[in-house]
Amino acid sequence: MMMRRSVLFLPLLLTGCGFLSSKPSTFYSLDRIPPPVAAAGIRGLPIGVDVVLPPGLNRKEVVARQANHQLEIRGREQWTATLQPLVLHTLAFDLAARLPEGMVILPGQAKPDGAMRSLDVVVEELAAGPEHSVVLDARWTIHEAGRPDVAGREHIVADIAGLDSTNIATGMSNAIATLADHIVGQLK
Repeated sequence: MMMRRSVLFLPLLLTGCGFLSSKPSTFYSLDRIPPPVAAAGIRGLPIGVDVVLPPGLNRKEVVARQANHQLEIRGREQWTATLQPLVLHTLAFDLAARLPEGMVILPGQAKPDGAMRSLDVVVEELAAGPEHSVVLDARWTIHEAGRPDVAGREHIVADIAGLDSTNIATGMSNAIATLADHIVGQLK
């Protein structure tokens, strides 16, 4: 009877040891990229930014596309939050670095009492792979009361050295900065 309990307990003990020695998760964030040149002569109402990502993109795990329409979901390699707030914050701060001070209402800031513009960004794709690149497809529209909307559609490809998660984070950061550059270019 004692032997039988020992035989049953041994696999549980070995499984527990394997669980305790598992690798911890690695966390990644998106970086703000400084503008290549300072924007000059841009004026106007403050801009509030909103970003929408499709549900399949808005996750914590880093994902890489593979051949044959498959995804590699890296459960132990994660963003510091779901991707939507990371993209929103990165884009808003990239825009703020490119525009005059106070022109971008950053996430968490109070909206001004007076008139303002809104920038709505719909991300259709933000993915790495299967080639060594990150692709960002987005539609954006700037709304201002009493004026026609300014809109754009962007297809941005950021080449990366490989499909490891660090390169994916760098590629996504560069793609978002390029999106900010394109939007600022339409405000001139």
